This record gives sequence, C-alpha cells and structure tokens, in this order.
Amino acid sequence: MNEKAADGALLTIDARLEHFLLYELDDDWMPLGSFVGIARRVSPDDCSLDRVAEVIEEFARRGLMTIGGWSTDTRTWERWTISLPEAMQRIADGDGLNVGYRSATEQQLGLTEVFRGEITTAGKLLLAELGSPYEKYGDPWAGEGILAAEGDFPPWQQ
Repeated sequence: MNEKAADGALLTIDARLEHFLLYELDDDWMPLGSFVGIARRVSPDDCSLDRVAEVIEEFARRGLMTIGGWSTDTRTWERWTISLPEAMQRIADGDGLNVGYRSATEQQLGLTEVFRGEITTAGKLLLAELGSPYEKYGDPWAGEGILAAEGDFPPWQQ
C-alpha cells in the first residue's frame, strides 16, 4: 500500500524527512548542504545525493518550495524562472559560479550556493498542520552539542 503525505500527495519521501525539511525551510532559504545534512541524519539509509535531488524536485513539484538562488545582480535570493528540469540540471551540474552536487566534494556540498529553496504558502500550511517534528519524532541531533535542539523532546528512534 502506498502511503500518502499529509497534503494527499503520494509519499515517496520518508514522512519524518519531509517534516524536518519543511521545518528547516520555514526558518530561512535552505541551501543544498542543509538538504544533504538533514537527509543523512533523518534518513541515513536513503540519502544518496541523487536521492536528495529527487526530494528537492518532489518538494518543488508539490508546490511546497520554490527553487531559486542568490542573484549576482541584486545580491539577494531570487526565484528561478526556468523549468523544473532545467533547475534540477543546474543543481546537479552547477551554474558556472557554484558547483553542483554531481561534482562537489564533501566540503563543497556544505558551502555551495548552487541553489536555495524557499518554503511556499502551501509548505507553511502543511507544516502548521504537522506541527513541530521535534515534538513528534524527537531530536535526531540529541547529544551532538550545539547541533542539538533545546527542549524536552521524546527520544529519537532511528
């Protein structure tokens, strides 16, 4: 039986991963490195770089996130006005200034500004319905010093 996401879409993303990504997207425009880091922590058995790209693409296709990046002209985040396949190609291969995930080293994955995602109204509504992932699932970074969330959360179950 296929699971459905809270918004009714066919769920191909681990529900916990979807929840944590929405939570982090709501905080700020999220770069590739954050997607990779959260996927590695929350879904370590399903976090290849190609899989992370599929998750990014699904978030955009479902309207939970807008894909964009830093503009060299305005020096702020701007939504890309290209098709989703073109955006995914840019994220994979880079944009001439920033390395894409296909050729990035581990250090470059954490630093690349090849893209940033911005949560949409639909993403905010879904997150409001879901609540805090920390209260529901616990803190996947518990015991990791400054990475750990502050609060009294249930224990994280991998």
